Amino acid sequence: MKWSLGLFLYGAMDAPAAEEWLNRRAQRGWALERIWLQSVALFRKSDGKDLRYCVDLVEPRPAAEEAYLRLCAEAGWNPILQVGNLAVLSARPVARPAPLRSGRKMNPRTYWRLAVRPALWGSAVLLFLLLALTAAFALMSWKGVPARWSDLLCSTALFLAALGLLTALAGELYTLPAALGHWRRWKEGKTVRSRAAAARVRGALPRLSGLLMALYVGFFLFETLLPLAGYSGHAVAAHRGALRERPLVMAEEVGLNPDTVIYLSWEPVWSLQVQGGRYVEQTAPEGGYQFVYCQRYTCLSEGYAARLCRALREESGAYNYEGYGLLDFQPVELGLDESWSARDGSFLLLRQGRTVALTGVHVMGGGAPDLTEPETLAVIAARLDLRE
Repeated sequence: MKWSLGLFLYGAMDAPAAEEWLNRRAQRGWALERIWLQSVALFRKSDGKDLRYCVDLVEPRPAAEEAYLRLCAEAGWNPILQVGNLAVLSARPVARPAPLRSGRKMNPRTYWRLAVRPALWGSAVLLFLLLALTAAFALMSWKGVPARWSDLLCSTALFLAALGLLTALAGELYTLPAALGHWRRWKEGKTVRSRAAAARVRGALPRLSGLLMALYVGFFLFETLLPLAGYSGHAVAAHRGALRERPLVMAEEVGLNPDTVIYLSWEPVWSLQVQGGRYVEQTAPEGGYQFVYCQRYTCLSEGYAARLCRALREESGAYNYEGYGLLDFQPVELGLDESWSARDGSFLLLRQGRTVALTGVHVMGGGAPDLTEPETLAVIAARLDLRE
């Protein structure tokens, strides 16, 4: 094998640990070729094992400056690349390069700016976002705007944001004492060393939180645009046929006339943990309007489905559900893993394995059908693909 990959998880504060890691790789016959995204190192197989590396602390601008190159050449080092405030240089022992230890030559203010401050800054911005998000949720709750846990459970973007911000918090709590201790030892003139594992953890946490936040932005855009793949409108004939192929409860299943459907809405839901969608159709027979509502989700696991089911039950009983008022779901035995009914059986909340469904009928003026009737329930369960 001529090529090898490794994770370069080091910050400016841990330059000595990065140097030791590269030299250990060199002793095994691997020469550094490049580093992508300041994290992924590409090595090529080297004929000899006498290559040496130096990781130097420099200004965060291209290392190929004339003065810097001249300094490296005079010392016997060949600059390879720069990662943030770290310049990576190499040399063969035959060159007898002079050691580069720019840190001790810097004044304290410069060293703080180049080595210590970046370690603290890496997670501080995301930590601020965590506090801002917490304050926003607290303000929303105080103003009476409910946080819908069912929406959070169906969103990969919000899941990744939470993980990213929690990782940033962990990174800041882990790095803060280490950075301050490093700074104190450096000012006292003591040897500043880092354990390899600790240095990699300090470097990994801000990189991981940054990756999670980047993924959050990507999934947020995807989930924002995903409803555009659905439909909402009065062109019923053009869309209802295709939707009949999905496991959704429609007018036929609850005893209503499908020929009276005048409006329908389909909103797909797709995340890493939940797939499904929300469907609504409105019928206009003589005597008033009727609404059929159906949510159906397939979850990552049965435990996740149970949590989503619990969130839907709590929300529908606490807030005005889709304009239909409160739904006081009560447990009822319907031959499934979990089942509840509300409004005299006109609304059902069902879970079978990893599948969750909330379906119901609302009739203006009353008279909604009882969906718990054995014949109707059998049709609904088959349509939602709940029976094994």
